[in-house]
Amino acid sequence: MQAAANHPAPRRSATSAEQTRAAILAATTKVIAQHSLSGTTVERVALAAGVAPATVILHFKRKEALLVAVLEELAGEFEQARQQALVGAAEDPVAALNRLIDVTFDPKVGDPAKIAVWYAFWGEAGSRAVYLERAGSIDNVYFADLEKICADLARRGGYVNVQPRAAAMGLVGSIEYLWQEIMVAGAAFDRDLARRTVRAYLASLFPQHFTAKP
Repeated sequence: MQAAANHPAPRRSATSAEQTRAAILAATTKVIAQHSLSGTTVERVALAAGVAPATVILHFKRKEALLVAVLEELAGEFEQARQQALVGAAEDPVAALNRLIDVTFDPKVGDPAKIAVWYAFWGEAGSRAVYLERAGSIDNVYFADLEKICADLARRGGYVNVQPRAAAMGLVGSIEYLWQEIMVAGAAFDRDLARRTVRAYLASLFPQHFTAKP
């Protein structure tokens, strides 16, 4: 009976460990956004997470592993959101792109601190290889999906002058620019305007399928 009574303890311990790990990752995202990758330290992360530095080391062993874990978590989060948005794109590419635009500028996905992490890895030469290794394949699949959707829309609408690859590059470029604006403007960033801006770009290419709203 005593053994049975003690049985739930490991589950509680595992849950607590997962919560601590999640708190450390969230804190690391904020620290990177404030101090860059090179300025991120175990001590700063521990302070932001409300844990001891030894707890950070216990979960991630070293700073480099912690940084990679943050990148992988954000990449996984974005990939999941992207995949969900593009479900059914073959049947209704317009609806799929509209969902993608909405989720891209959702405050949870397009959070200023999270975006800062993306650009920190991409912008710091020493970390770019890590980014390409851990998230490069996701970027490649993302672009391939957009190019395929643009090709489908061009075929459906008879847009003979639309080059799908160029259209996809312009779509990615407009989103990337607006994401950079999120880092600058923070909470003041107008997400509705951003969505309208991207849709206006699509309307310039696919006027039968998108409308540029003021």
